[in-house]
Amino acid sequence: MRKSTLNLFGSEWFSIAISTLALAQVYILALEEFKIVIIRYVAELLSIIGISIFLIVFVLWAYRGLTIREKRLFQLKSLSRLSFTALIPIIGFISNYQLIYFFGLSDWTAALSLVNYYVNYIVAFILGVILGYWLYTKEIDPREINYAIVIPPLAVGTSVFLAAPLIKFYGGLEAQTMYFLVMLGLGIFFFLFIFIGSLALAGHVSTKVHEALPTTMLPVGIASLIIINLFSLSSFGRIDQIYIGLSTVKWVSVLLWGFEVWNFFVVLILIFTHPVRGTLGSWAYGFPLGLFATSTVRLLSFTSFEPLLWVYLAIAVIISILWLYGWKNTIVFLRRFLFLQKVGE
Repeated sequence: MRKSTLNLFGSEWFSIAISTLALAQVYILALEEFKIVIIRYVAELLSIIGISIFLIVFVLWAYRGLTIREKRLFQLKSLSRLSFTALIPIIGFISNYQLIYFFGLSDWTAALSLVNYYVNYIVAFILGVILGYWLYTKEIDPREINYAIVIPPLAVGTSVFLAAPLIKFYGGLEAQTMYFLVMLGLGIFFFLFIFIGSLALAGHVSTKVHEALPTTMLPVGIASLIIINLFSLSSFGRIDQIYIGLSTVKWVSVLLWGFEVWNFFVVLILIFTHPVRGTLGSWAYGFPLGLFATSTVRLLSFTSFEPLLWVYLAIAVIISILWLYGWKNTIVFLRRFLFLQKVGE
């Protein structure tokens, strides 16, 4: 593969995989609500497609980093590339959870999943620390400051997806350890979102970068992930004398969900008034909307407030349309690249 072609595959390509897995998650939620067999097949297919895309992109991304020397450090020094690299542990958590959902757990798959959990948690934590280090020490291009920089701290919070089935399977010390790590992750990404998210908001306001507008959907995902973590922690029950009351979780979650709705409508208007065409940026919508759908269904299950079901269905339609829109933009992006490459020969 030519160097110019290989150079194309940066960490932003992981957003295609996570968006596909997010769409699969939406269909998993639909399966739980409606119990229609065909929905299961669609969810399984999307999950397999998402995992396959990740493996292909990961190989190309890793090969790029190993063969193009100047790209090795750049992968970690660029805030944008570092942020999208943090999608790797997120994909690790969510894809593993989906495989467990479809195929269940045995002793050996549980052991592999446990290793996967700890490895991805460590990777997510390290990437978050590196992000903090660069924020304090690096001369930063104002164009790099957008909501993508909240992905590294968000990554540890997604560990709850994989922790939930593993805690139920193992119990004992393993359950206590994962419970503690989930709470630790919740604290990390919640408070870092307050500080780093404020920095990202200021970046969007002061530096109008059109290509970065899709990342403004990420706060919807952050608030959703807090809700998912809180409901999951409360469902684990009392572990090692730590317990979160469901009544408290409910009212806090409604407050957070209100913020999601506000931010969702703001970004929805941006999609129609400032569309992003011919770039990979449009894939940034998928993951936050998948989390939004999940938090909405979690809230529905605990409150039985029926209008939430219609909100979920609206999110499902929107994320499906944006997923197709992402593929259209990817095709346009590749055509432009191939055209420029041909002109340059």
